[in-house]
Parts: sequence; structure tokens; C-alpha cells
Amino acid sequence: MVTQRGRKGLSLAAVGVVAALSLSACAGGGAPAAEESQGPVELRMSWWGSDARHEVTNEVLDLFEEKNPGITVVRDFGGFDGYLDKITTQYTGGNSPDVVQLYNEVLREFASRGQTADLNTAIEGGELSLDGWPDDLVETNTIDGQLSALPFGLSTHAFIFDEARSAELGVEVPAEDYSWDDLKEYATAISTASGGALYGVTDLSHSYQVFEVWAKQNKEEFLTAEGIGFTADTLVDYWDYWADMRAAKAATPPDVTSEYASPYDAVIQGTAASTFLFANQYAGVVSNSGNPLALLRMPGEAKNPGQYLRTAMNLLVSSQSKHPAEAALLVNFLLNDPEANAILGIERGVPANGNVVKAATENVDENNAKAIALIESVREHGAAAPVPAPTGSGTVNTLFTEFAQQVQFGSLSSKDAADQFIAQAKSELG
Repeated sequence: MVTQRGRKGLSLAAVGVVAALSLSACAGGGAPAAEESQGPVELRMSWWGSDARHEVTNEVLDLFEEKNPGITVVRDFGGFDGYLDKITTQYTGGNSPDVVQLYNEVLREFASRGQTADLNTAIEGGELSLDGWPDDLVETNTIDGQLSALPFGLSTHAFIFDEARSAELGVEVPAEDYSWDDLKEYATAISTASGGALYGVTDLSHSYQVFEVWAKQNKEEFLTAEGIGFTADTLVDYWDYWADMRAAKAATPPDVTSEYASPYDAVIQGTAASTFLFANQYAGVVSNSGNPLALLRMPGEAKNPGQYLRTAMNLLVSSQSKHPAEAALLVNFLLNDPEANAILGIERGVPANGNVVKAATENVDENNAKAIALIESVREHGAAAPVPAPTGSGTVNTLFTEFAQQVQFGSLSSKDAADQFIAQAKSELG
């Protein structure tokens, strides 16, 4: 959807302050002031997300326009499906948005093609400030000497369980430090107790993000700077695990799995009792579900943590922008302005700038407090974040899903699919 204004007029209940959320912030430093433009400027910003994300983003863009007379922001937003193809097509046509929300796995690919403006120029020009930003987050987004983007929120992996449906069936949800075997036992018990009417878990065999945690728990990596960072046996074990779950009718079959754009939609609609999501999505999913949902770290974390504090998504200025200074002002506002972050809350994750964490997390509610606590547990006891994904990783992520689906539908064995996937992935990564 593309809209010029999109004002919703909603009041946002932001989430609450937790002292442990300090991100080694530097003290002080206000947002740079906008310079007067030579005539009106129209920017375009693209992002994906839920209706809740669209509402708060439109509200904060309205505020930006009010504070920056002469700058108008055209909003181009929708769901995640097809988003990358849309942005890639716009770049190819020389018509990319000025400000782009992008996910971390494809950032290096865009930067290597010269499609991201160097934000160091905006810092030198005074349009963008790094007051309150941890050095490691800046370094993570610096590619070939250029600051290609900045994180638009920090989050981590998580798992949810429908407590109400579980209680109705007399099945206890897993406790902290549960294992992958515990998840299998729970999911099988749900399916059995419901007579097959409720699946215990959504099939996540096609999720490279869940496999990433699995690989780290096995002291490997999904992708490294050099390419594939895991063994074929680790991937075979992962796909076999989910195949066993499908065979026991504990996980959703492929025709049901494919019905849902996001795995948590199956929990919201009462098809499955548990699934994976990112912690910052938890409050919205609880609200849409109407049922209490237990929030835990991923299974298998007790032995060797695989979760890490991840960049939920990035903001970049396109190298094609005709108004890079004004686009950088918009990025600065979204990432560094306390009033803007009070509106955005943690819908995209905890802010990376420590100076605005309090604004984004004031007026805590119970569900968002749970999400923040889980994020903080990973900050304290989690794995190291992976390096920026190599060029070609976007295609590799798609290949992972495609080969997993062939295993789901019985077209390939886990072993054959793993071998073929790794061979093609290595070819893509060079």
C-alpha cells in the first residue's frame, strides 16, 4: 500500500522501562536540526509489517512532517511476502525509495551493488547523530568502509505456547530450559489429547532462522563471511527432527503450513498450539490471539545457547535518493528522537540507541515486559551475533525454504535435500 499521509490518530501504549536495558550509551547529544530545504521535498519510505507497525510508523511520519515543514513522506508499505522482489525491481528501474527498511541478511548484497548511501556523509554533514550508539552495532553495519545502514530495533528469537488450549487438554507447557525432545513430547501430547484437532507446533523445517539457532547450539553457524558454516549432518538432523514430528501428527502437515504467511498466525487461528516468533512480536500476537501465550526462549538453549541479540531490521538511505540529506534527517528522527521512539515503542524491537530506550519502553505493560525480559536474558546469556551475511545469502535463504518444502512433501529425503542445498548454496555464495 502506498499512502501520502496515513494518519491513524491512535494512542500508543508504549512498553516499559527496564534498567538493565542500558546499551552502553553515551550521555547527552540531541538530534540534529533540519536545515531549510530549497523548496518542498518529497521523500518515499518503504517498509513491511503488520497493521500495528503500519499505524505507529504512519503516526511517527506524520510527526516528522509536522516538525519538518516542506518535507513530505510518501509511505510505501505492505506485508513481507514479495517485499524484497519489489525493492529490487524498484532499484533496477532507478526508482528506489529514499529510505528503505531492509533485513540484515541481504544488507551486504545491497551494499556491494552500491545501492546504499554512506551514512558517514550524513554524520559529517550534521543530518545524523551517533550519540548513544554502541560501537559494535555501528561496526556491524559498516561494509567495505561505508556505514551502509543502522539497526531499526534489536530483538531475538522466541517460542510461544497457547496456555489456554494446553490447559483445556490437560497438557502442561514446557518449563524454562526445555529441550528439543521436550518440545516434541509436548507437541505429540497436544495432538493426541485433541484427537488430531490441534497440532502441537507449526512445522518450522523451512525456517532458516530457526535452523540458525539449531546450528549455533551445535557450535556451528548457518552462514559465515566465507559461506556455509554448518555440516550436512547438522542439517539432516534438523530436517529429520521435523519429519518425525509430521509423521506423529505433532507438527502441521505441508498443506496446512503453507496456508499461513507467518507461523504465529496458525496459533492465533487455533490451528497449532506453539510456534516460533521474534520477541518484539509477542505482545501483538497475544492481542490478536485472545488467549494467554507462554513466552520462552528457543528449545535447547540450556546446553549451548544459540540465540543472540539480532538486528530486527535496518534503515538505509538509497544511493539513488535525490534528497540524501533530507532522507538522513528522517533516519535520524526515527532512530534518535525520543518523541518518535515513544510512538514506535518496541514494535520493531528494542532501540539500538541507548539514549531513547527509556522513551520507547516507558509505561510498561505485562506482555511487552515479558518480551523485554527475554531479550535481556539473551543479552546476558546468549550466543555471539553472526557476521553480516555474505553476498548471495538472500538467495540461499530462499533455497533453504524450497529444499525444506521438498522434504515436507516427500519429494526428497533429508539427506538428498541437504546435499543438494549445500551444493547450490555454495555456488550462490561463490
